[in-house]
Amino acid sequence: MRIICIYRDGRNGETYHSELDILLSKLRSLNTEVSIDFLDGHSKCLDILIKDAPVQETQFLGIGEVEKFRKAGKELAMKLDRDGPYDGVLAFSQGAALVSSFLLYRQWYDHELPPPFKFAIFISGSIPLKVLRDLGVPVSKEAEHVVAQAGLRRDEALGPLPTHTTKARRAVFNSDDCFGLNLNRIPLELKIRIPTVHVWGENDPVFPTSIQLAGLCDPYIRKIYTHPGGHEMPHEEKEVVEIVLLIEWCIQRGSWPGQTIL
Repeated sequence: MRIICIYRDGRNGETYHSELDILLSKLRSLNTEVSIDFLDGHSKCLDILIKDAPVQETQFLGIGEVEKFRKAGKELAMKLDRDGPYDGVLAFSQGAALVSSFLLYRQWYDHELPPPFKFAIFISGSIPLKVLRDLGVPVSKEAEHVVAQAGLRRDEALGPLPTHTTKARRAVFNSDDCFGLNLNRIPLELKIRIPTVHVWGENDPVFPTSIQLAGLCDPYIRKIYTHPGGHEMPHEEKEVVEIVLLIEWCIQRGSWPGQTIL
């Protein structure tokens, strides 16, 4: 059971590895067959996303130009072809933006290929709206406004916008208005159809982008976990235990016969 961890959020690899140590050690104790590879911020596909990008884009939402995401996805595909296959992916922050974009582009343009992963874990994840628009998804001004507001809050080191917090639970279950995205107008081919787990912090100012990503994933094979922290890897014992159990569920669900036949 091979899992690749992909991240980029402006911190060094040692910080990320140390934050994941507790979670991964518990996961390995629960499932001794799990092996982990890391694709950190020094990888070519992630470097593409931040090259020449504005500071505000590289530091929180990872929303660079569409062509950068396409090129980064090609680099990721080469990595998977060279060192894979991997059963699943665990992606954090900008790594999650890369993975979600990669999955949707592959489903749309290379639909004859099998899914690159059997399951995906997104922590503080997002789906770039520019990528959705590039794929023909109708993106409302409201959705753009939500993302812009969230970005400003993080720029100013503030917590979530109160109106976003109030709307959060409704947005998770409202397919007509998932923070401005009408999920009913998005075809099945542009939704992630492998088992997924979504983790985000209630005090993360950009958590609406995580909810938008969750909305683009099959709700019947999706689990969501929120913690009281911000844009970070959860580290409290109770949180880690809960997340590990969800990851194990995702691993098991991804191994069901016929899961990769989409």
